[in-house]
Amino acid sequence: MDNNNNDATRTRPRWFGPALIALVLLLVGVAGWIIRDLTAPNEAEAPTAPTASTAPTQGAAEAAIPQLGKDFAWDCQAQLSTDTSSVADEAPEVLDWVAAGYNMVPSSDEFGGCERRDSGLRVGYAHSEAGALMAAATYAMALDPSVSEEAAKNVEVGIAEGPNRDRLEEKAQRIRDGVEEGDDGSASASTTLIGYSQDHYTDEAASYQLIYSLPSDNGLTTKVAVQADVVWEDGDWKLDPASGTELMTSDQYQGQSYVEWGPKS
Repeated sequence: MDNNNNDATRTRPRWFGPALIALVLLLVGVAGWIIRDLTAPNEAEAPTAPTASTAPTQGAAEAAIPQLGKDFAWDCQAQLSTDTSSVADEAPEVLDWVAAGYNMVPSSDEFGGCERRDSGLRVGYAHSEAGALMAAATYAMALDPSVSEEAAKNVEVGIAEGPNRDRLEEKAQRIRDGVEEGDDGSASASTTLIGYSQDHYTDEAASYQLIYSLPSDNGLTTKVAVQADVVWEDGDWKLDPASGTELMTSDQYQGQSYVEWGPKS
């Protein structure tokens, strides 16, 4: 009996237990490796990690750099004031009134015109109510493409595009050629800007009545109201002409209220 039991227990070698444990551990390790291999993303299919940014193309680099005056017709406009205060009831302060065209026109480091053309016309205005008013007052006295070849070049920079501009340009050419008689400017030269009223203003268009005093035949003074309309086009305020024959219209002053503003105010 004892011998049988001893034989039964000796049928398993002594190394059986440790070998079995080692086998189990090996199988567990292999299984883990297989599972990890199956669940890991394939290198060919897995999304690649973002690589270091390469140098941008020339176009992208230029787009990333702020371009001075890119929204303006003239680079100097980027230095003008961004104040959007209304001028409907209070006139903008102008320290310099300069001779241009037939009379005195406003010039300001804050509101424009910051670009002086060969003809003397000043362009380049702030995109604001003050800038629009400055442009209107300047164009009323200094924009006349019929007086010279230099002034003829002001058509594109000072007058809004359209059929009226085309007809005005043709008329100016006839005057320069002596085919048609033009205004000698004496009436404009005798006027003095004394104020304005703002009819309306938006970021795209503005309308002003410019009030001028001038001597009358009886030795006294009278007043006229000049209608000046401007539009924001190609990065600057430009004159919106009254018609294909007139830049602006004028009428006898009818007593309407206005904001005092001018070289003598």
